[in-house]
Amino acid sequence: MKENYLITMIRLGASSMFFHEYQPAEIFSAMYSAGLDHIEFWMETPEFWMQGADISVLENLIEQYPHLAPIAMHAPIFDLNPCSFNPGVAKLSADYTCKTIEMLDQLGGGVVTIHPGKRTAKRPVGPLDRARLTVYLDAVSKSVFGTGVTVAIENMPPAVNAQLVTPDAVRDILDEYAWLSFTWDYAHAQAALPDDPFAFLRECKDRMVNIHASLGTAEMMHMPLSGTSAGEQLRCELAAAKYSGLMTFELEDLNFRKNLDYAEKTSVLAAEAAWFSGLRSI
Repeated sequence: MKENYLITMIRLGASSMFFHEYQPAEIFSAMYSAGLDHIEFWMETPEFWMQGADISVLENLIEQYPHLAPIAMHAPIFDLNPCSFNPGVAKLSADYTCKTIEMLDQLGGGVVTIHPGKRTAKRPVGPLDRARLTVYLDAVSKSVFGTGVTVAIENMPPAVNAQLVTPDAVRDILDEYAWLSFTWDYAHAQAALPDDPFAFLRECKDRMVNIHASLGTAEMMHMPLSGTSAGEQLRCELAAAKYSGLMTFELEDLNFRKNLDYAEKTSVLAAEAAWFSGLRSI
């Protein structure tokens, strides 16, 4: 069995979806220019996904930008739901997650972030939804066994039909599945627990391998952290915790006051990298 990829120091990166309308080569170039250490490449990055998700595209870019390797990946989530009431949708969701794991393993291994799915109806999650999550995770566990991939499940923002919104819920799933790791979405945590988002860090740090870093409220998600009190708190908490792992700036370009061009998006990421650069030395 291969050893999963281990990170011994914090690596700053960003989500490819911030460059939603750009080609993969342009996205990798922006990450490099912004001074980042890695990229979390979404399988559904539009100009990759709609052109057949050809692994050779990523192989060539990793060869061109070795500083960004090993990359991380995010499994597909759009129009998908592993806990869907529709069994076809649930199966397709699992299949695409497994394809992402296979692709990243072929690229050298790393971290794949997954979502837990939600109840199809806008009603509170019940035993049947949890049973569907079990089916999904069983399929993922079979796919990841023997690979160099670490699968990390993400906490979700508050919603009536959402799963894994609280630290206790995440801790329970991590205790149940020893092979599963954790991607902490800081924006989701701020929305769920505005008075104490760091409860996730205290409860789940031992399994945390990736942080989706951005500012989040109940009204707006995934804005930059640099220069904010939430960003300063995150820097201090991660330094105190001596966190070593991925830190991925997950920003939503549509939430900015203006449409950002390519250079402006690159500058935003460079500012985030500069703000958190001191964490590289902890």
